[in-house]
Amino acid sequence: MKIFTFSMSLLLISIVNFAQSPLCPSFFRRNNGNGACNDGQLKLYFSTCPAIAPIIDSVYVEGSKSTVTFAMPDISNCSSLGYIGYCVSGGNMPPAALWKIYFHTTGSTNSFGCLVSQGGILPIGIKSFSAIRNGSHVVLNWQTSFEANAQAFVIQRKTGDKFITIATIFATNTANGNVYSYSDNNLLKATSEYRLRMLSKDDTEKFSDVKSVKGAGATIDYTLFPNPAIRNAKIFISDISDFTDVQVIDNMGRIVKMLSVKTSNTIELNNLQIGNYRIRLLNKSTGESVTKPLTVIQ
Repeated sequence: MKIFTFSMSLLLISIVNFAQSPLCPSFFRRNNGNGACNDGQLKLYFSTCPAIAPIIDSVYVEGSKSTVTFAMPDISNCSSLGYIGYCVSGGNMPPAALWKIYFHTTGSTNSFGCLVSQGGILPIGIKSFSAIRNGSHVVLNWQTSFEANAQAFVIQRKTGDKFITIATIFATNTANGNVYSYSDNNLLKATSEYRLRMLSKDDTEKFSDVKSVKGAGATIDYTLFPNPAIRNAKIFISDISDFTDVQVIDNMGRIVKMLSVKTSNTIELNNLQIGNYRIRLLNKSTGESVTKPLTVIQ
């Protein structure tokens, strides 16, 4: 009977150990050295201290293996401060904010990898974000440089005094980042502002920069320089999103130059004869037009 009880106890222990999955760190912090680690220290923070401290095998950043190596883990601060310390034993810690760390535990030959972001940094890196009006729609495009533990992008628009949520795009959690796009049906006459509310799976949030977009049918604006001009002039056009005709009209009312643009642009008017001209911009969708005088003196 004692033999049977002992055997059952071993079986239960084996089942528990087999079922126990590796615990990944929540985030990391680092420093360039303190009293305990002359060449730098990595601190891995855990929501729950692991029963067996993981040993670092290697560190990868954007798919490339780093030269850094670490000594055995120091678990003395885990129960009180929530982190396990690792002294640098060779190489330099990579400056990136997102690492792929491979571990193993004592007594196991199985390794496991964890994506770990630097503490205090949301595990979503925004590389670019734009909002551009295209007729009745505003097209939002953004690109991430890295994602780890990311949940979603909440698209918010402000017209007036507060932001409202208009859509949610779920993150792909691609380690090296991804490209996203959303088209907002926006016929508002007033200027709209857009931002991204970025959420991680643990409900941490961070906001992108705010992008402003003119309202639908907003007044065309442009600048002529220099004016008066010497044979050549430039037209600086801002904030257009519909096909717009640019007409150069001479003093007799004749159109001597014409071209069509759709986006904000700089247009060069070269080899103009001496005289007075009118520069007319015509929105082909709304019929709105704006005319300004230009004088060429030589």
